[in-house]
Amino acid sequence: MDKKMFGKVRKGIASTIVASLLIFSQTAVSEAAVVSKKVETSPQIKILNNNVQVSGNVGPIVIDGTTYLPVRSLSNVLNKNVRWDGPTKSIFITDTVDPNESKNEIYNLEKFIKTQEAKITDFESSIKSKDTKITELENSSKSKDAKILELENAIKAKDARIAELEKKSSTSLKDLQNQLNKDYDDWSDLAFDITLKGDKDDIDVEIEIDLGKNSYYKEWNALSDSTVKKFITYIVEDIWDEYEDAEITGEVIDIDEDDTLVTFSGKDEKLEKFKRY
Repeated sequence: MDKKMFGKVRKGIASTIVASLLIFSQTAVSEAAVVSKKVETSPQIKILNNNVQVSGNVGPIVIDGTTYLPVRSLSNVLNKNVRWDGPTKSIFITDTVDPNESKNEIYNLEKFIKTQEAKITDFESSIKSKDTKITELENSSKSKDAKILELENAIKAKDARIAELEKKSSTSLKDLQNQLNKDYDDWSDLAFDITLKGDKDDIDVEIEIDLGKNSYYKEWNALSDSTVKKFITYIVEDIWDEYEDAEITGEVIDIDEDDTLVTFSGKDEKLEKFKRY
């Protein structure tokens, strides 16, 4: 090889070396420009969850004094699921479903439903109780209405009785006496004179007959005791028709001899004593 050719080869090698150095130098400068932050791993940094250390394949790193935690380790602490999607270069973080928690929710829900059903049962029982009470009050009201009606009818009956008694009591003893003489003055063809004395509570009856007149003595003695008692009963009953509360005493007198022929008495509308002499 001649000197000229050797010189060209040496220049080419030198050029290649220089070019290689330049490329390396540029690459080093470029990388230095991109990674300008200080990155270091720190195995001394611990992740504690409720005082329990969290372990993982990747530990924390510190970049320019800021600590960065691995997503998966942190997700485990927060009870989250982590999924890496390569094609989209995405990290998906979702909630973790706790079976026990789900069971607790179902249990609590069933317990709540039972509580509500118990309340509904209580409400229904309360409504039935109130309906029963309303029915009792309605029946009681009807019973009271019937009682009031009964009392009103009783009052009306008493008012009518009072009016009747007042009407009867309006008849004076003198008027009653005149009426009795009109009805009984010639009873059994015997002449009687009836006199009433006293008041509406106590009435004295005096019945006079003159047995010395004509044949009255014989005719009077021919009357039986029951017939004479019936005659007296008629008179006192007529008196009680007007004065029902009156106590009656009386006698039949022979004015010819001034003798008492009969004595009688009664009260409460009943002839209690009768005696013929």
